[in-house]
Amino acid sequence: MIILAIILVRKNCKIAYKVTLNGNVLGYVTNKEEFTCMITNQVLNQDNQNIEVITLNEIPKYSLALVNKNTTTNEESIISILKLKADVTYKLYAITLAGEDKAYVDTLEDAKEKVNELTEKYKENLESEFGIREVYTDNMFEYKDMKYATTTKLTRNLDNQEKDEEKKAEEVKIQKAIANESIVNGVIFTTAPVSGRISSRYGANESIRNHTHKGLDIAASNGTPIYAAADGVVTYSQYNNGGYGNLVKISHGNGVESYYGHCSKLYVKVGQTVKAGEQIAAVGSTGRSTGNHLHFEIRVNGAQVNPQKYLYN
Repeated sequence: MIILAIILVRKNCKIAYKVTLNGNVLGYVTNKEEFTCMITNQVLNQDNQNIEVITLNEIPKYSLALVNKNTTTNEESIISILKLKADVTYKLYAITLAGEDKAYVDTLEDAKEKVNELTEKYKENLESEFGIREVYTDNMFEYKDMKYATTTKLTRNLDNQEKDEEKKAEEVKIQKAIANESIVNGVIFTTAPVSGRISSRYGANESIRNHTHKGLDIAASNGTPIYAAADGVVTYSQYNNGGYGNLVKISHGNGVESYYGHCSKLYVKVGQTVKAGEQIAAVGSTGRSTGNHLHFEIRVNGAQVNPQKYLYN
């Protein structure tokens, strides 16, 4: 009977190792040593550069078992369970701005490279500096959120923020212009071209000329900066024999032009695009002039208008 039982067992059963964890049966494996190597290679040494350390709080236990010959061992499914049971600590590098985490990268080299790129691109517009710090987490969901917060998204957010700020600044500029009635045929004049004393107003009749004054004279010291009164394109920048001396003309669109005469120096060239408040020349007394001052004109479709309706009012 014993011999018969042994024959039946050999025919219908096989030897395997039962794997348990915390008293729970995970399944069966064929070779204990080979499976231990699988745990080391696939669970404890996962191929992820963000993983700092992996630990199994409970080591699987093995016991010999006699199982049906048709029973399939399930090494891969047990490995999957052990991966879920393992405690994983992830490490990334945070790109910070004003001490707040804004994006995450995999390595310190990546972090340094990105900080240099971001600093170069946004240094003119940000008051705070970018920084780097190590970040650790053992929360899988938090880790996935970090991987989702890329520097590409940070760049996009900063670009949108810049656009929003520019839009707000433009809206403020328009509102100020409307309040000050500083819009000429759709062109916003926001910047007084020079700081000084008005020495001759538009329409004045004076002995130094045989016609009414067609511009505005602002007396200032030689070399005082002259700024573009509005955004536009330089159409003239040279000495003028008609009495203006060194003259800059800027076209602002919609038939609107501004003239800056008697300059001592010219800092812009024809075809150059300028922004309101950008220095274009310096005060002087070139041409038909009796002293250092800026002769400033605004023209609409070639006709002079009173600049004081829009600036210096």
